[in-house]
Amino acid sequence: MPDIDFPDADADDLTDDDDDDDADGPTGTPEDEPLALPSDFTAAERDDLGLQALAAVERRIRLGHAYDLLDGIKQSLNHQGAFLLDKRKHARGQKDNTRSQTQVNAAVARTRSIAGLYNYNRDRLFALSCDESDILPRLNLDTDLKGKNWNKPRQLGDSRDEASWIWTVVGDAGFPATLHTDRCAVDRVQWFRAKAEMTRANEEVNKLHAEFKRTILGFKNMSKAWEAVSTKKDLSRGAQVYAWKKADMFSKMSLQCANAFASTRRDHEEKWDYAKVNQSL
Repeated sequence: MPDIDFPDADADDLTDDDDDDDADGPTGTPEDEPLALPSDFTAAERDDLGLQALAAVERRIRLGHAYDLLDGIKQSLNHQGAFLLDKRKHARGQKDNTRSQTQVNAAVARTRSIAGLYNYNRDRLFALSCDESDILPRLNLDTDLKGKNWNKPRQLGDSRDEASWIWTVVGDAGFPATLHTDRCAVDRVQWFRAKAEMTRANEEVNKLHAEFKRTILGFKNMSKAWEAVSTKKDLSRGAQVYAWKKADMFSKMSLQCANAFASTRRDHEEKWDYAKVNQSL
């Protein structure tokens, strides 16, 4: 049997391979490993490498992922509202407030994290194609990450708060009816409340337009009434001049009101319901 020189298991000496491995340092996590997707290459490089078909597939996947991330952002915002309402209603004392605020902060951090992933995914979509016709807008982390707690009843002044654009995005295509129903329960509540607010706003628009028209008509009638007074024969010269002055004053006020009405409204046609204005105007 030939002599075999087995290495000493207790020895502290390292081989050259071990030295090389230690010299490389930490290799990072698998999540940080680059995948070399088509979006990591330029358009010219994708043409040279024949990655156009893979780029189209990745683009479809990222489009769907954008709606999933947006849905996650909305759910996280709803959690924030629920945690805040729970804190205001039940938290008493420093210990309970600290615990409740920790939940709120965790929800805020999760919302901003998902928003960061959404913006990164949008950048990848833009790298695949410069056509933004089907790409959702970029999220502003300071102004767009806001929402309302739909479990909380409406309060005075809520209609003045403009909702973020994320609550108006609908991604129905490709979702089964049951999944769409489960995911959009909160969105339906938001839609019906927004519709009610729109109806109230339309009523206010109609009332304002009616007041304008009645004011214009009232000034005209007052001008005609003073003109009729000025034609009476038993009036003195001074009284007639006063009546003409009042008639001219109301005529000018009617004209001023009509000009202000014409310059501020969005359409220039006579309508019964001025709230039904073409949105393209």
